[in-house]
Amino acid sequence: MDKSKVLSNDFIVCRTIYEFSEIKGEKVWYSKLTKVLDGEISPATISRSLDKLFDLGMIDGNWEKVDAHWTRTFKITGEAQGFIKSIYEITNSQDV
Repeated sequence: MDKSKVLSNDFIVCRTIYEFSEIKGEKVWYSKLTKVLDGEISPATISRSLDKLFDLGMIDGNWEKVDAHWTRTFKITGEAQGFIKSIYEITNSQDV
C-alpha cells in the first residue's frame, strides 16, 4: 500500500519540502516542486497549497540566489517540524 496516496495535496507539498530541506539537505523552490510533483499535483494546486501552508505557519520562505537567480526557497517552520517529520516517517515506513 502506498501510504503517501492518503495525504492531502497540502501535506504532499509539505512532505516534499521536508524531504528536500531536511533529509536531502537541498534547497527547494516553486519550480522545483512543480517538476518533482509533475503528474501528481498541478502547478496551480501547488501554488494554492503553498499559500495555505504559509497562512497556517507550517512553512517559511527566504529569498536567496540559486543558480544566479533570486528565488524564494521554502522550509518547514520549527513549530511544524515534528508533525511533518512524523508524516514523512509514516509514509516512508515499510509497515502496512
